Amino acid sequence: MNNKIRLRFAPSPTGFLHIGSLRTVLFSYLIAKKLNGKFILRIEDTDQKREVKGAIKGLIKILNWVNIKFDEGPILISQKKIKDIQNSKFKIQNYLGEYGPYIQSERLDIYKINLEKLLKTKKVYHCFCTPERLQKIREEQQSKKLPSRYDKKCRNLSEEEIRQKIKAGEKFVIRQKMPLQGEVIVYDELRGEIKFKAKDLEDHVLIKSNGIPTYQFANVVDDHLMEISHVTRADEWISSFPKNILLYQSFGWKIPKFIHFPVVLNKEGGKLSKRQGDVSVEDFKEKGYLPEALINFCVLMGWHLKKSKIKNQNVNLDEEIFSMKELIKLIEIKDMRTSSSIFDIEKLNWMNGYYIRKMNLNKLTEMCVPYLIKNKLIK
Repeated sequence: MNNKIRLRFAPSPTGFLHIGSLRTVLFSYLIAKKLNGKFILRIEDTDQKREVKGAIKGLIKILNWVNIKFDEGPILISQKKIKDIQNSKFKIQNYLGEYGPYIQSERLDIYKINLEKLLKTKKVYHCFCTPERLQKIREEQQSKKLPSRYDKKCRNLSEEEIRQKIKAGEKFVIRQKMPLQGEVIVYDELRGEIKFKAKDLEDHVLIKSNGIPTYQFANVVDDHLMEISHVTRADEWISSFPKNILLYQSFGWKIPKFIHFPVVLNKEGGKLSKRQGDVSVEDFKEKGYLPEALINFCVLMGWHLKKSKIKNQNVNLDEEIFSMKELIKLIEIKDMRTSSSIFDIEKLNWMNGYYIRKMNLNKLTEMCVPYLIKNKLIK
């Protein structure tokens, strides 16, 4: 792997774009552009049960609406021209970039080849435990108030035992071999070193019984083969961070830089959910929020401009108003926060009002007409 700067946004096609995911993709995009790198869209659809029909097309359309453009990834080709992306009919026709396909369900042969490498070096193993046995283990552990994790029963099966079980048609998954003692030390660009005790790590599943890879396996393989230099994701994935690093080491691959963004919370301190109001970017678009306001609002939930830069950059920090162009110029990884941010709808409303007042009157009138018609204020 060379020193190219390459970041990616790798969502699952499970529906609308969550406002917290918009912040993640925004930070990733800004870092890529600040470092003169490439930004890639990759669809992680290995969990077919959760996939929502049309989600990929909807995702690309809404990201185009907020002016986040990808250098590589699936392309939506309109029946007219690509500039008509907001109004035409689309289909996923091909890919932009040389590292495709950029949809994981189309990369299964790639995962199979790389799995064989780990099987040969015995970094992973076949597990033939039935769902019933695993459920019984979990219940016993819960009754004893112990952490719920696999008991490594199949970890030391002989080659002959494995062959016999496969020949007999027993279903199996592939698990990652975790170290049995010591510590695993990982490094996050925002938090520094994080230490995990090996005894607390589970031999988790990399390949499911249907042959489909889990997120933990597929994303490491894809990030390596697509030469991703910085992995950006929510801090809820920190618990799996050591597993990812150990997998890189098992392959003998260079480890990219990791940046874990804190989650966005509601005012009560819990996760944002539909029950408490709008959480998708599409919801806000439907209600008349401007893309500039959403971008400006999201970036302030996790980043701040240090006072030492204000004078040099001629920025009025009191206004907290930044264009995309300014954000690319100002963003620094070290200026991002590690504490969770609160979603403040009043601040978003204020910011949206600011951008509305700055808008050209003719353009504003044109944008208002569909909402006026929808609410039967005009015909």
